[in-house]
Amino acid sequence: MLCSVMKNKIIESILLEERERLLGRLKVIEHRLKSLPDGWIRKTDRGGKVYKYLYKSKREGGKVKSIFLGKVNDNIEKQIRERKRLVAEKKRLKERIEELNRFLRFSDTLT
Repeated sequence: MLCSVMKNKIIESILLEERERLLGRLKVIEHRLKSLPDGWIRKTDRGGKVYKYLYKSKREGGKVKSIFLGKVNDNIEKQIRERKRLVAEKKRLKERIEELNRFLRFSDTLT
């Protein structure tokens, strides 16, 4: 039967491995985000036809301004959707990494 100190070391080792795996995934996501277009898509209905335009928001003097970047094609729309998905995944990863860090800090107090 394993003593509690050994069990804690095993659990700590697993948590460290998981944190390293998540940090690696986070790095991959951040690298991919650099290559994707930033912005949002505005859909406009004119004459029964829907047009899609890419905009980017920025703050100037306390006001938010939308900057027109151009028409959206299927490829850009796909990249914007991928960016949105990756940003959400990045947020979840950061939360999970912080949770693991809290567990690891707590496990340090046990030994």
